[in-house]
Amino acid sequence: MHNNFDELIKANQGCCSKSKVASENNMKFEINTNEDFTRIEIDNCLISSQELQKCDFGFIRHSNNEFYFVELKGKDVKKALSQIENTISVFESSIIKIPKEKRLAFIVSSRNPLSSPETNNLKQAFAKKYGKLLEIKNRYCSHIPK
Repeated sequence: MHNNFDELIKANQGCCSKSKVASENNMKFEINTNEDFTRIEIDNCLISSQELQKCDFGFIRHSNNEFYFVELKGKDVKKALSQIENTISVFESSIIKIPKEKRLAFIVSSRNPLSSPETNNLKQAFAKKYGKLLEIKNRYCSHIPK
């Protein structure tokens, strides 16, 4: 268990890079700011277990210690959300504790087959239980930190 993000980065340098972009299979997540971020490859790097469901990437926002959980997914948005929720649980139990109001989640899917009310319900449930924000976008997500 790490006490802060600097410790986490130092212990997992092979999984970390100074990047604000994650892309996979024609899906892309990008952070648009001049702020300093560190990208962590979570799936098959920070968490190598094949038994665990986990999201693809994490981003540390150094200015305020926010953490972005990012999953680039086909069309199974609910599975993507479950991967993010599971990753948060693994972080809480064995990697690093991140306060709920510092957790943001982003799902970039090839298409979102869910209706708007379903999507809104997922966002509200996430905000209640896991973090500050859940964004679900098709193919490309550009995030401008507030």
